[in-house]
Amino acid sequence: MDVERVLAELTRVAEGIGLELQRRQLRGNHPSLGGLCRLPGRNIVLLSAKATPLERCTVLASALAELGHAGHAGLSAESRLLVERRGRPLTGEPPKPKRGPRPGLAGLGSEGRRRL
Repeated sequence: MDVERVLAELTRVAEGIGLELQRRQLRGNHPSLGGLCRLPGRNIVLLSAKATPLERCTVLASALAELGHAGHAGLSAESRLLVERRGRPLTGEPPKPKRGPRPGLAGLGSEGRRRL
């Protein structure tokens, strides 16, 4: 995936449908890449100034999907797929489930019985 091209395309489509894009220094205890903010009469997408181009693609794709623009005519097939997946890029393999023993809760064993 050519990230710069996809980012430029997502930016063009977002601005074309009237979204305001703002790059900001986002602070707080929980680091954020940004996201869609709905205010009366306008929609703003905040993008972290520290975010990589791929992370900005993810935020823009998620915002376009949330607003129902996955099928926008200005999106290429690659960008459309990213928007349909709400910013999650395709990977070669599905995630593997974690194996191994799991801890019990508050003194309970893995079968849900009290340990003696």
